[in-house]
Amino acid sequence: MPFRLRKIPNKPCYMVYKKQTKTNKKHVFSKCSTLKNAKKQLRLLRAIQYGKNFIPRKSIKNKTRKI
Repeated sequence: MPFRLRKIPNKPCYMVYKKQTKTNKKHVFSKCSTLKNAKKQLRLLRAIQYGKNFIPRKSIKNKTRKI
């Protein structure tokens, strides 16, 4: 997987980034987030990349919940 999760030293934070390749530099998506939020970020990034018909569920619920 091209996305990585790394603990920041001496802080209770985690960083989510894309692995560096030959053509482009390392891209950071979140600099200091909790472990729970960092894992959510990873799942979202992987869903966007690999799910060709990805639609966030939150927006679907809001559209169908008109009362």
